Amino acid sequence: MNSHDLGKKKSNRLLSKTGVVTAGNAVIRPPFYFERGRVTLGRNVLINAGCIFLDQAGITIGDDTMLGPQVRLCTTTHDLNPEMRHSHTRSSAISIGRNAWIGAGTVILPGVTIGENSVIGANSVVNADVPANAVYAGTPACFRKWLDKRGEQAGDGTDAAGACEAL
Repeated sequence: MNSHDLGKKKSNRLLSKTGVVTAGNAVIRPPFYFERGRVTLGRNVLINAGCIFLDQAGITIGDDTMLGPQVRLCTTTHDLNPEMRHSHTRSSAISIGRNAWIGAGTVILPGVTIGENSVIGANSVVNADVPANAVYAGTPACFRKWLDKRGEQAGDGTDAAGACEAL
């Protein structure tokens, strides 16, 4: 689907028929894959080529957010117990705040919330919430720096980095 070439009205009509809700003028570069249409897009969202949304639970993307190519948003996971793995799945919504930038090849796992203005480095795997105004990168994605004055006021930001230091 290439909503960029269709124009706003046709693009919004097409997306709404699939269940996707948009506040308008989203740019979606093909190919774009999703399962159920449980997707809500804010204004001026950019979804680059090759993105995959496994939307068993809802996916919400805030205004002015950009997703690089090949980003995968996965709301469903399987049970760790091998005997239950094929029959038991769990789904949790994904929320991406306003003005976030998700780098190429990133995977965002079930239940994750990414705060507004945050940046996720390319090829990261995000398995935990990311606060607003933060840069996270790696596998798993770990805190790298603040995008506001918070780091200068509170020291070096080790409070957010603590979860990754234990790995």
